[in-house]
Amino acid sequence: MMLAWSFAARTPDEIARLLRALGKHRYVREVDHRLHWSVDHALAELPEFAPHAAAFEARLKKERSLELGSRDPSLWREARTEEVIAALTAFWTPDEASLRYQERLLEALARTGLPEATHAPFESAPDDPPHPELVLLDWELYPVDELDADRHAGALAAMEEAQEEVNASAPVYNEGPILAAPELCEGAPDGLLVGDFLVWSDGPYSYSDYVFRGVAKSAKLAEPPSGYRDL
Repeated sequence: MMLAWSFAARTPDEIARLLRALGKHRYVREVDHRLHWSVDHALAELPEFAPHAAAFEARLKKERSLELGSRDPSLWREARTEEVIAALTAFWTPDEASLRYQERLLEALARTGLPEATHAPFESAPDDPPHPELVLLDWELYPVDELDADRHAGALAAMEEAQEEVNASAPVYNEGPILAAPELCEGAPDGLLVGDFLVWSDGPYSYSDYVFRGVAKSAKLAEPPSGYRDL
């Protein structure tokens, strides 16, 4: 079962610091971020997205049968952390450019033939996410049995103190918030997120909590993250 932690990150700058800190944290074994083709299309006037948008349009001319609204994994591409930050900043900075990007995003999604996502930003059901999710944020932490006694002493001590039952060999998966059209287009009308920036984790609570508190400190956020045991 995945549990969520809420981070004190509401501005594009705070979210950028959080994503960088998560991506570089010593407990993170793998980072996997992906952007939907519609995001590249919407941001095609920006240099870092233009080549990807052009490549996808060229692909469409060759693959006439490609279903734009399907769940084909190739409709998402791998993205570096800095590309994700650039995309979120473009959509969530309150200026005329962001309005253009949002309009182009909705035009691209209309090409899929899918019904519009109608949930309020950051309020979709986590167990029934909308399709398509446009920005996928995933991180994998080291399994407990791969932690180093010196380098990872903090989390090991936290788990020992909590006396949690732990599956030592299981990878620990983390996911960012659901980011679909409502989040990108309506999620930060004044440059501040209207909902919490959540990161979900399926690992031992004490392990994930220790890592997330370190991430928030590294990102220089105003407050530590809040998990269900903090409520």
